[in-house]
This record gives sequence, C-alpha cells and structure tokens, in this order.
Amino acid sequence: MDQSPFLSSVIYAYLGQLVAFTICQLLLLRRDNRTQVVLWICSSILIGLSLVIAPVSFPALTNRFISYSAFLVLLGGVFRYAAISFQTKGIVRAGQNNRLILLAIAGAPLSLLDILSDCRGLIVSIVAITISLATFLALRQNRYWAGSNRMALNVMLLGMALTVILLSGRIITLYPFAADKYFSGSSSMQVFSTTALVAISFFVQVGFTGLLLARQAKLRVFMDRRNLRARARSENITRQSKKFMDLSEQRLDFIQLLTHEVRQPINNAQASLQSISSALEHSSAQFEGAEHALERATASLDGITLALSNVILLGTLNAGDQKWDRRPIDAFEILAMARLDCSPAKHKRIILTQPENSIFVECVPIFLRVALHNLFEHALSLAKVDSDISASIDIDEMKFGVTFSISIEIDRLERPTLISYTDLRFSDTLPSATTSLGVFAAERVAAYHHGDISIEQKNNDNLSFKLFLSL
Repeated sequence: MDQSPFLSSVIYAYLGQLVAFTICQLLLLRRDNRTQVVLWICSSILIGLSLVIAPVSFPALTNRFISYSAFLVLLGGVFRYAAISFQTKGIVRAGQNNRLILLAIAGAPLSLLDILSDCRGLIVSIVAITISLATFLALRQNRYWAGSNRMALNVMLLGMALTVILLSGRIITLYPFAADKYFSGSSSMQVFSTTALVAISFFVQVGFTGLLLARQAKLRVFMDRRNLRARARSENITRQSKKFMDLSEQRLDFIQLLTHEVRQPINNAQASLQSISSALEHSSAQFEGAEHALERATASLDGITLALSNVILLGTLNAGDQKWDRRPIDAFEILAMARLDCSPAKHKRIILTQPENSIFVECVPIFLRVALHNLFEHALSLAKVDSDISASIDIDEMKFGVTFSISIEIDRLERPTLISYTDLRFSDTLPSATTSLGVFAAERVAAYHHGDISIEQKNNDNLSFKLFLSL
C-alpha cells in the first residue's frame, strides 16, 4: 500500500507546526533571550528546508538532494543544541555534552558522502542520537533555564529522552541490520518513525516555548524583588533624610532659644558698659587702667555677640530648603550699619567711601550685614595697629553684580588665605577662631547670593577683601 500521501500530510503538518511555533517564539523575543530564540528558529528553518527537498515530499527530485536533506537535519539539530546550551555569556562548557556535540559535528559531513549512501540512514540515526544526548545533558546543566516552574523543562527533557530511545530502536531496522537504507521513506517502518519524530518534535517545541515563558516569569520575579529592595532603600533614605532634617531643625531651634536667652543679658551688659564709659568721660577723677579694662570688656562682649550671630547665621543657612525673601536695599546703608556693629574704638578706623550714585542690591539684609561685619573684624585683626581701613562699593559690569571692597595695610609679607570650614580649629587658646568662623560665614552668605569672596594683594603692604554679590 502506497503511504506516500499520508507521509506527505505528516510532513506538511510538521511544516505548519514549525511556522506556528516560530511565530510564537518571535512574539516572545526579548533582549535577554534573542540569541537562544534566533538559534532555535534557524534550527527550525534548516529542518523545514531539509523536509522540503526530501524525495518523499517531491518525488520528482528522486535522490538528487537526499544527501543535503540528511545533512540539513543534522545541522538543524546542532543549532538546537546551541540554543539550549547558550547562557548569558556563551555556551555551557562543563560536562560531556561538548565532547558529544563535537563528535556529532565531525560525523555529520559523512552523510554527504556518496560512497556511504547505503549507510546514510544509520549515520543520521547515530549522529542524531549523539546530538540529542548532548542537548539532554546541556539542558540539565544550563542554569539559564533553571526556575521554580519545572514543567516546561521536564517536557523538554522527556522529548529528548524519547528521541534517543526512538532513534536507538531505529538503528536495528536500518542497513546493514535491515533493508532500509534511509531514515525516511514510504515503507511502514519509515512512515512510523517519521510520524513518531514529528509527534515528539511537537512536545519539544512546546517545551522550548514553555522555557521562554518560564524564563520571562523568572525575570519578572527578579525585577519585582529588585524594585522592592530599591523601594525599601529609597524609603530608608527618605526616613534618614527626614530624621536628619528634624535633627537640623531641632538644632536650629536650640540655637534660636540659646540666642534668645543669652542676647538679653549681653545687651544689658553692653548698656551697663556704655553707661560706665559715659560716666568716666564726665568724671573729673582719673581711674588708672579703667578705660583699658572697659575697652577689653566691650570687645569681649562684641566678640560674643558676633560669634552668636555667626552661629545663628550658619544654622539658618544650613536649615534645609528654607527660603528667605530678598528685597532691594541701598548697599551703602548696609555697609554703614555693618561699620556701626563694630566697637566704637574700631569703627572710627573704618573709612567709608560713598559711591556717586545710589547702588541697590537684592539681598537678605541681615545676612549681608553680618557678613560685612565679619569682614571688617577680620580686616581689623590683620591691619597694622592704628591704621585706617577703607571700604567702598563698585558695580562689576563684567560679572553683573556689586563688589564690596575692604582695603587694609598689613605688616606681614605673606598673603593670607580664606579659611574653609574644615580648616577651622575652635579652641579657647586660639584668638582667631571667631574671625575664621566669621570669614566662613561671610563666604556662605556670598554663595547664598550667587557670589563669592576673594583676596587681592597689589603689593606686599596693601590687601583687599572683596565680597561680590550677583544682581
């Protein structure tokens, strides 16, 4: 009985199966699995092409392409092995699977030799068994396909095992053990073996598609866990940030409370010292050393007041996202008020040069006043004894801002540098701690107004501090 029509139907059904699963696998194509999917689809194309050129599909071709058909089937099997054994960074290298696939690659070209045409079916079966065993071992060793859902993996392993069993049984029905010289044909055994392989191939295709789905599910779980950890870290950072903000606000509140509690006694002490100074001026009696002691006491109170102002200023600027309203104000008025903040003995040495036209700056007035006061104190600590200090205001047309200049005459030859916060050393034995903190506070005020502080030294004796504020 001629079974060629039935065999052709089986082959066409197999080709339709390859097309359907190829479409499904293309829909599952992702960046992380594109190598595996492309290799598998190439395998399906090669196997489908081998069936198209087989004599059982087109009898008119006779045996012209039968050797190419057998070789393409084996080459498609090698591509399937590559798709299964490929990991993220290459082929699985450990185990016996690589040795088996190398033997299969070496044996596959034997199917092209006409001298071995009688044993072509046997060669195809042996090489196909070797490829199936290598694929079976690679599938078990490749961690790329590992996951909690093992159903697709088990289906794939079952398909490879059934293929090995079927091909092993088929060997004893082929030449030289039996009459069949080719694996496929129109005899009952050839039709049965071809139909069985088509059926097994269906389960293999289902298994590989299931592996792709399981891999995507595994990646989704991994991404969910990573997002969960990232969200937990973000929430932890937010909590820590809120904690630090609360701590910063508490510190600022404490500084403000300290200022409120300390400022009034200091003001009372300053008022008392002023009244004593006024009484000494109108008194006819001379008290030896009284005026010097009074000046020292006044300077100490002024230093305490300035230090508290700097602490409040820095604490306010570091309070977080708090924004302070700026308003335009006459720059010379701020400079004059900063001069008056110095002690009477000192502000007499400060000579102000008023600009020809009024210059207004948009700033936080109290911040700028404290910054200029700090620069005055720092300049006084560096200037020659009893020398005058000149202060002026200029418009910087190049940088679009206003520059406050404080010029002094110094004794030392070295050029002083601005003190950074990390260089500050607060100690009871260092008299420059207040002025160093003051320069840092002035620098922060300038940065808050998009400006900076610089030092210019024209010669060894003249020095200028420049506070620039952007308009």
